[in-house]
Amino acid sequence: MLFHLVRRFDGGLMWLVLAQLLCIAFLPFPTSVLGEHVSDPVAQQFYLVSLLVNGLMMWAIWWYMSSGHRLVDPDLSLRIIWRHHLISSGVPASLVLLMALVVLGVGRLVNPLLLAYLFALGYVALGVYEGREPLPAEEVEESEAPGGAEPRDKRRSGEGSGRANG
Repeated sequence: MLFHLVRRFDGGLMWLVLAQLLCIAFLPFPTSVLGEHVSDPVAQQFYLVSLLVNGLMMWAIWWYMSSGHRLVDPDLSLRIIWRHHLISSGVPASLVLLMALVVLGVGRLVNPLLLAYLFALGYVALGVYEGREPLPAEEVEESEAPGGAEPRDKRRSGEGSGRANG
């Protein structure tokens, strides 16, 4: 979703993205450790730290792209930039909270992974809610036109017309 707002790309962003991909490529290892030792707090912390580093990388990427409108649209409102900063920083904050709960022994009451999944579900719901954009009135009128006229975006991309999309 963040890269939808990018208008330019530079070497710094490329290195940050490569570092994040390296963090993502590392995730199967802590996942397998956690899979073998599900109730072990050390394995849970190792997994959560790995997710935390990923979340921090994503926040750093957004900060780099948006600070001073460096790589985003110059007309992008500060309200939207601030909202994405809050969402991007919320992931690491949630993971730090989960790590603190593991240290406090919440694992005796409920599996911390279940809490992590609930937090992730909350972020997915927030993303769906935030990602909804109302259609411009022109597109709504075209999609409701009699005779089954296709919306302008679908005609342009070839969707729904039987053509193969390459």
